[in-house]
Amino acid sequence: MTERNQARLIGHGAVIFFLGLMSGYLFAFRLLGEFRLWPMPWHFSLTLPSDERAWRAMHTGNILNGLMLIGGALCLPRVRLLPRAEAWVTWGLIVSGWGNFGFYLGAALGATGRGLSVGPNRFGGGDLLSDLTFLVAFPGAILAPLAMLLIARGAFAAAKAARS
Repeated sequence: MTERNQARLIGHGAVIFFLGLMSGYLFAFRLLGEFRLWPMPWHFSLTLPSDERAWRAMHTGNILNGLMLIGGALCLPRVRLLPRAEAWVTWGLIVSGWGNFGFYLGAALGATGRGLSVGPNRFGGGDLLSDLTFLVAFPGAILAPLAMLLIARGAFAAAKAARS
């Protein structure tokens, strides 16, 4: 089971990492206010919603989330987890990675409350995009910490077994 879950986590992590890298182009275009790729001789004006902070987060946050999934995958054979706990780690990290992708995307597309709550908050909000941005990320905000606690518990169990 570990090998299959590792492959799942690495695959999802690599796709999220890739999307983070590609969103770096959008971040650059947002900063420039135009679509421009050297050495192409043409360029055109481009206005992306939101502010540069949200596009920076879209870029770096998804790279880090991809690494979280890949790192979780690399831990699986080194920790002692029951099959059920391993499944929770695997799917918890996958749901978290994609939920965070949706969160960063919603914020970059202009979620007025930054997707930090359902309903208005001090940044704005109360609109559908802001509410959806929060709701898509909410499960991962619970599952990722739980997955990390399961990994930690399994790592300490493996260390204890190795000491014996």
